[in-house]
Formats: sequence, C-alpha cells, structure tokens
Amino acid sequence: MRKFLLSISILLVGVSIAYGQRPAFNADDVVVPYNGQFGYGANMGAYPPWRDENLANIAAGNDSLGLPGFGINTFRPELPELFVEFWGYEIRKDAFKHYEKLGMKDHVLFVGQPSPEHRDSTFYCDDQMSKLFKNMYTPIWDGGENGTPYNDTNYFARYVHLLAENYGEQVKFWEVWNEPDLDVGGNAPLGPEWPGNWWTNDPPPCEVHIFAPIQHYVRMLRITYEVVKSVDPDDYIAVGGLGNPSFLDAVLRNTDNPIDGTITPEYPYKGGAYFDCMSFHSYPHLDGSMQGWNDETMDFVYFRHSDRALDGLLDRRKAFEDVLWKYDYDGIEKPEKVWILTESNIPRISFTEGFIGTGIAQRNFLTKALVAVQQYDVKQFHVYSLADVEPVDSANYEFEVMGLVKNLTGTTPHEYELTETGIAYGTCATILGGYSFNDSLSQQLHITESDSIRGCAFTKDSSVIYVLWAKTYLDSTEYAYQLYDFPDSMNIEKFERIPWHYLTSKMVDTIPSTAVVLTGEPLFLKAIFKTEPEDTTVNSTAIVTFGNTEIKVFPNPNSGNATATFYLNQSDNLSAVLTDVNGKNVQEVFSNRKFRSGEVFFRIEKTNLPDGIYYLRITGGKFSGTTRVGIY
Repeated sequence: MRKFLLSISILLVGVSIAYGQRPAFNADDVVVPYNGQFGYGANMGAYPPWRDENLANIAAGNDSLGLPGFGINTFRPELPELFVEFWGYEIRKDAFKHYEKLGMKDHVLFVGQPSPEHRDSTFYCDDQMSKLFKNMYTPIWDGGENGTPYNDTNYFARYVHLLAENYGEQVKFWEVWNEPDLDVGGNAPLGPEWPGNWWTNDPPPCEVHIFAPIQHYVRMLRITYEVVKSVDPDDYIAVGGLGNPSFLDAVLRNTDNPIDGTITPEYPYKGGAYFDCMSFHSYPHLDGSMQGWNDETMDFVYFRHSDRALDGLLDRRKAFEDVLWKYDYDGIEKPEKVWILTESNIPRISFTEGFIGTGIAQRNFLTKALVAVQQYDVKQFHVYSLADVEPVDSANYEFEVMGLVKNLTGTTPHEYELTETGIAYGTCATILGGYSFNDSLSQQLHITESDSIRGCAFTKDSSVIYVLWAKTYLDSTEYAYQLYDFPDSMNIEKFERIPWHYLTSKMVDTIPSTAVVLTGEPLFLKAIFKTEPEDTTVNSTAIVTFGNTEIKVFPNPNSGNATATFYLNQSDNLSAVLTDVNGKNVQEVFSNRKFRSGEVFFRIEKTNLPDGIYYLRITGGKFSGTTRVGIY
C-alpha cells in the first residue's frame, strides 16, 4: 500500500520532469489514470494506392468528403526505424495530424525494427542474428553533450526520442515491439513442471521472435520508459502485444542486467517498473480455447462458437492478470497497469481443419468482445484488421481475410465495401461511442456466470443502453435462444431495439421490457424510462456501498456444490468460511486470497458437512458480509 499511496501523492502535486532527463519515478510508484473514452481501434495495413489518410477517412468518417465512417476512433500504426531513417522522421506527421482532425486520438504506436546499420550483429543463436538495436547498453543520456538530450550512440534511445518529439501529441501508448514473445520453440505454453518451460527458465534467445535475451527486451522497456516520460509523463509504455503469460513472468522477474537479470546499483529495478500498460493479443482459434481432448475417443472435440471464443479472450486476460498480481501489481502493493488489447479476431473463412470460420461467428465475437472487455477495464480494442489483406478468391490463410472491409489493393480511394463483420463492428462503435460501462446498472440485471445470458449496461449522461445476448453453446453454430424480463425495479417502460446491422440498415423498433427475445446475436437496447431515473442510478461513476452489497449463493439451498457472488468495490484480500448456526467455523472456503474490484465469483463445495443451515462469512480489509446457505 505504501507505494500505491506514493503514486497518488505524485499525481496530486503533478509530475515534473526536466526535459531530457530520466524521470524520478517508475511504474512501481505511479501509473497515471487513463480517463479517455474507450478506443474502438484497428490495425491498419497497407493497400496501394491508398494512403494512410484515405484509410482514416473511411474508418473515422470525413464529412467534407461525404464519408460516414464506421466508428473507428483510434489506430495502431507502426513507424519502424528502418522506415523513418530512410524517409525521415517527419514522413507521417501530416497523416497523424489528419487523424486528429477527424477526431481520432490516443493512438498506439508500436516501435522497433532497426535499420541495417543500427541492428545488433550478435548471434545469440547459432543461425539467427539478434533483431534488436545495437548499443542499447551505452548510456541513455549524455547531458546534452552533442546538442541533444539523449546519447546519440544509443540508437534505440535516439529513435524513440525523435518519434516522441514528432508524434507525441497524437500517440498515447508506446508499444515496445510487436509480439516479442512469439514462440518459435514450442515451450511458451508449458507449465512450470515441464522441462524447458519459461516460468522457471528464461526464454532462450532462439525460442523468441526477437532472437535476443529477455534482459535485452527489459532494456528496451527501460529506454522507452525513460525517453518517452521525459517528453510526455502522461503517456503510457506498453509491453508489445504479448500472447504468452510465461514471457510476462520472465519480464517481471528480470532486470535489464545483461549478465543474469539480477538487481545491482546499475540495474536497480525489474521489468515491471518500466511499463505502465499491459498490452496483449488474443486469437482464440489459435490458442486452444475452442478445442479440447477426449480421452475416450482419443480425438479432439470442438467448441467453435462465439461465446467460447469470448471465454478464450477473457481467460487470456485473466492469465496475464494472475502474473501481474503474482508480482504485486494489484492496486494494493503496487499500482495496477492500464490494459489495452491491440490484436484480436477469429476467422470468417477457414482454410485449416478444425478452425472456426463463419461470418456470423466472427461478427458476433467482435461485438461481444467489444462489450466484454469494457467490463474488465480494457481501455482499447484493436481489431485485426481494418481490411482484408487479399481478395477472397486468392486468399490461402485465415489472416488474409479477417478485415472489416474487403481488400482495397488496386481500388480507387475512397471506394470500399464493408464486410458483415465491419457492419457489426461499426454498429457497436457508433451506438456505444461516447458511452461508458456502468457497473452498478449492470449489477441490477442479476446476470451471473452460470446464466445462459450475457450482457451489461452503458451510460452517457442520462441515456442508458443495454447490450444483451443468449450464450452460444453448440459447436459450429451460433444458435441460442432465451427470454429475459428486465426487473420492475429498473423502472424501464420500453426499449428502442437496435440490431447488429444498424450501421447500414438504420433499422430501429420499439419493444416492451418484458419477454425480450435474445439470440446469439448481441442486441442493443436503449432504455425509455417510465420516469426519469435517479442520478445515482445512471451515473457511470456511482459507487456501490459495501454495507448494501448482497452476497448471493445459487442454487440455494443446494446439495453441496454452489456458486457465491457479490460486488467488490475495490481490490481486497478476502477470507471466506462456513459457520454453523452457533457461529462455529466448520469449513474454510479460502484464506487471504486477492480479488480484483468488480463482481466476484467463487465455488463452495461441501466436505463432509451434515445437511443443515450454515452461514457464509466473507471478511477482508475493506469488506465484510454474511449470508445464509442451505445444504441438503
């Protein structure tokens, strides 16, 4: 808690750094809160003769050209050193200014790829030269010795500083390399008990995409953190779109000490001190989320539907969060990281046996993902990709046809055709743009993890939009069906019902608030209240008082297996016990376990308890509550 309080005090007095000097703080001390709107983003790609400005015109919309756009409000471009060294560091300034003119902001810029003359020529593998920069271990700063604040011979520091000077006004997130943990050895997914795993062994240079030691990657984070924060302390340094939690663990347990990653006076902090943003990638069709092994048939079983893909995405986020919490980046001991998701999608066309591949599954997944990540405090979502890489007729690989727009190569700007996925993505971004996830209103829906329905509430001023759908559950189909009645206590008279294709169809109808038909396709429901709701109900920053929080157990009574849920207003260490009617502890459910803020779920299982009435008691530093449980 000491360092977290320190971070608050730093923010209160303001962050002051002399230009061209390393900051006097790091991400172990302070993470500046991100208060921007949710980012509906996209990875851009290149489609000659289209310029980057043309792509922004169709994505964000350009009134002067009569282009409506489809809700994109941020981009994830790249400016590799080999590109800007050849063309000049100002080559994309006009493009970034154009994005700003269209209302796009807070972009994610991923950095890396040195020019040939600045690349490290060391072979840390027998047959692969490092992909990183040389001279990274020369001093970052030289006190203005050569007329610049940075050391000109530290090529990576020079590159980052020049980018920050030219593009810092439009860039908010600086992502260090793209997928540096791309596994080329097959050991990243292994658990700690397996030989060669990355949890107890540093990833060998020959097994990662950068072909360099993990300490060198931490060095890149450190250089980026010091340089960018010297130009704009409110910007965020992000790990580079990670896919493997074991790689994150290696970053957090190593310093940039090139000898062995240990702490010394020259290398005083481990990797977590040099990034304040957790950026990750999720492709559920690749990571095993949509298949399992059946020991009886000795074959794979498949779960190729959009909600299983969404589960895979959220499980990936949770796996990264578990690693961060392991090293105390939990908002209690150290500040929590800001979260962004910079690549995600599933195929709409399958070229690989066992892969999902339908347009309806893809469009459902992306809408569900855009909704769900906001529930879990992810600040930006960047779809892969803005447009198909290849025309459908000539495509050979799933990633070539994952776009919101059909392939643009050879077409004339601004002629384009949205895919169904692009229509769905644009509907979500357009309808929810400017709205914020509202946890307290979402709680009032009384939707639990075990229900066959998913969804939540979003608010802007006094306007409320609910997004709901029935969970898909069958392999290779998006079929699902449920009826839902909104609680009378929510005071809703009726809804404007908005379908996934609203972006192009502009269809809206009105339905009552009872017996709402839900399918596997997310439905947007704009509430029309019987009377104006109280400000505290609609206010997106409303706080649920701990004393009024209800602990629910379902089913209740139960036969010894149940799920408990309640709302936690802020992160806390909790303990839970079952007591008998006399107040005697009869079973410890868990002790001193960390939980993040939001809705908490956990299992209760009977262990040799006689049937009867018991009480579930939950206590923590900031929370306490009790509820009755019947076991029969």
